[in-house]
Amino acid sequence: MIIEFHPAVQHDFNHAIAYYEADGGVHLADRFEAEFRACLAAIKAGPTHHPRYHMNAAFRRIRLQHFPYLILYRETPGAIRITLLKHERQHPLYGRNRR
Repeated sequence: MIIEFHPAVQHDFNHAIAYYEADGGVHLADRFEAEFRACLAAIKAGPTHHPRYHMNAAFRRIRLQHFPYLILYRETPGAIRITLLKHERQHPLYGRNRR
């Protein structure tokens, strides 16, 4: 199964990377990226193993292990669509309109 990304996910990712690079340096930003990629691999390996997102049951979520971020995704015919990379403190409705 292939992984597709909503166009705004790149912005979400770049924003997080820039924050961690400014706050803790390149090493911290690299750790964030590695965890993000590990979550993508886990989603691809078992997309139904992760819990549904409480704000919208059509989506599932996975939390990065050491960073306060969630990845929201849904299954589409033949693909997994990553819809949102979201800091846990963002408003629960942030990104709600993304498909």
